[in-house]
Amino acid sequence: MKTVLFAAAAVLLSAAPALAEPASLFGYTLRITLQATAAPHYQGSQQLAFFPSGNVAVTHPWQFDDFAAPDDAASLAVYNGDRASFGIAAAIISARGNGHGLEGMRNIGYAGEGGGFANFWPTPWLRLRVEALKGLVAESGLLVNVGGDFVTNTGPFMLTAGPRFRFADDTYAGTYFGVTPGEALASRRFAPFHAQAGLVSAGLAAGTEYKLSPRWRLTLNGTYRRLLGDAAASPLVRQGGTPNQFSISSGVRVLIN
Repeated sequence: MKTVLFAAAAVLLSAAPALAEPASLFGYTLRITLQATAAPHYQGSQQLAFFPSGNVAVTHPWQFDDFAAPDDAASLAVYNGDRASFGIAAAIISARGNGHGLEGMRNIGYAGEGGGFANFWPTPWLRLRVEALKGLVAESGLLVNVGGDFVTNTGPFMLTAGPRFRFADDTYAGTYFGVTPGEALASRRFAPFHAQAGLVSAGLAAGTEYKLSPRWRLTLNGTYRRLLGDAAASPLVRQGGTPNQFSISSGVRVLIN
């Protein structure tokens, strides 16, 4: 799961007047989401871990009520039009240790990713999003997230749901799903495995927001991803793990615009 800029978000949240009307931020909207999340301990794990998660985005205000999906990478819009926007994206992938059934595997530290995103709104109720993220810290792979969200507003509620697809190159797949000969020897459990590029997972994300005020929302979100291809074939997933990856999160989102 991605955890993004929690310290900065906490400072901004504490400084924002509770349940106040949106304030001016030089013509931009700042969206901060802070949540408690239950998600797989690592990619492919069948054990859940509980931790904080979050998201930060900076865009121009527009007619779609500043929608942001819970699994969006942190983003800064460089261009924001009536039906499209694009800009800079960044994310952090939690560290993976060598416990919880991964004895003998190498530790992978917190991975910082940077890249870009593009949003498209073919209609006011459908958002399409593409993210391309390159590993900059701890790993150097390329991850591409593609998804769509059907968005509807019913009174104070915003309901969303849509498909998710994740693609990765050889480096990313090898980092998180591969097993080197040395790791296989150290683990005495997993056979060597060379994970290659391709479709990593497909799934569905759904969520709801309740608007407390023009600035504050309560959030509840769930995601299911099915690992595919070499990710599902990895010994890390087949032996002691599972290709079925569920997560659920709840928290608050604040808008400053």
